[in-house]
Amino acid sequence: MKNLSCLILMSRSTWDYLLVWLFPALSFFFTSCSEKAESYSILEFNGANNIANYSKSTFLIQSFSDSLNPSLIVGSNGDLLMCDDNIFVFNNTSQTKFLLNYDDSALYVNNKITSIDLPGNDGMVQWFKDQKKRDFSALQFISFSSTIPESYLPCLNQLAKIKPDAGIYFDGDFKDLNGVLQIFNPRYLVGPTLIRADYDNLSKFTNLELLTISIKDSVISDPLPALPLLKQIFLSDLGENMHITNDLLMNNRQIERVVINKSGTIDLALLNPVDNLKELVISGVDSIINLQLINNNKKLEVLSLTGDALVYDPGMIKLPSLRWIAFTSNVTQEEFNSFVDINPGLQIVEIFKNDTIRNLQPLSKLSGLFGLTITDTITDIKSIKTLRNLKYLSLPKSFLNLTINKAELVNSLPGTRIAANEGFCLGSGWILLLLPLILMIRFFVRIEKQHFPKGTKS
Repeated sequence: MKNLSCLILMSRSTWDYLLVWLFPALSFFFTSCSEKAESYSILEFNGANNIANYSKSTFLIQSFSDSLNPSLIVGSNGDLLMCDDNIFVFNNTSQTKFLLNYDDSALYVNNKITSIDLPGNDGMVQWFKDQKKRDFSALQFISFSSTIPESYLPCLNQLAKIKPDAGIYFDGDFKDLNGVLQIFNPRYLVGPTLIRADYDNLSKFTNLELLTISIKDSVISDPLPALPLLKQIFLSDLGENMHITNDLLMNNRQIERVVINKSGTIDLALLNPVDNLKELVISGVDSIINLQLINNNKKLEVLSLTGDALVYDPGMIKLPSLRWIAFTSNVTQEEFNSFVDINPGLQIVEIFKNDTIRNLQPLSKLSGLFGLTITDTITDIKSIKTLRNLKYLSLPKSFLNLTINKAELVNSLPGTRIAANEGFCLGSGWILLLLPLILMIRFFVRIEKQHFPKGTKS
């Protein structure tokens, strides 16, 4: 019995010892699995002239198609994409090839209605009367540029029974959305201009996952209302003299993506309330206050800080989860070399309008480099040709238009998808005009369709 008791005690001791080590190991395993970074995808578009990933780069890069090649961009789940003068959200990572078709009323993606474009008259009422024959399962957006005629309200009420969370794409004052927002509880809201008096109505839309707004008030002194499902916020058209409270995001600590288009200066203290920031894109700024605060966001994976006049030291950025970085025009060769050396986990590198980074050989150290985008100036094509593990390469359209250049790249990088891009000025004045400009283009295209139905132009 004594021997048996000893054996039991030894057995218990062994199990206690194993459990002490097993539980931390299992905890680490499951935590690691649950926090595994999402992979990036190459998205291919046929039927669109140009594509921009607004979530990752605003309008700084557009990918162009030609008669032989589709538009190609890199994206991840939830990205807001601009397709010619339409938008849609990439939300199905199993589908990376897209065929876009347009008619007078809708955008079709892979033959499914993704966006409905309402005119300022009742010309689409008949189209809606046939909605029982249509498949709205993939509908993401209802878009319009003016007040919706009352004749559409019964149609929209019927549509809301099928797709109650349809997104809204609208260029105008938020208050003018009251009628539509009484019908839908959208997942996405893109385009409206907000003032402080709109906060109470905005707070009712607890289904919002993505919000793109401009703000009229020159002083934003109150935090935005709580929107519990909000993951992405885009703040556009923020002027140089606009003052933003550092508590702007205090009620929405769960936000994972912040995109800001602003001129002048921005204070990164406004990010302090956010607990789970994974992507930060700021364009058009001249200077950044409290840059060091960015290092508090240990989960940050995507970082793009751009502006023609913006100068900052990339060496100040120490982010253990960083995978996507944009280098602006004022980054030096030495800063580039050092940053690549201390961030071996980089997977996507973008270089905007930079002719001082003339040696790209440091990129060969990045074993997991998935995509490289360079706009405007190619300084070291020789090193690019050695990046044989690269999956995606985007170079200026003007460079790839020379047949010999593309042929040499295809020969050197047979496993790489090559895309043509065109970069825009990084200055805020230009960037801030682009989204309103696209919405204006959509408005005039709609007017043209109303006055000149297909086949009637002389």
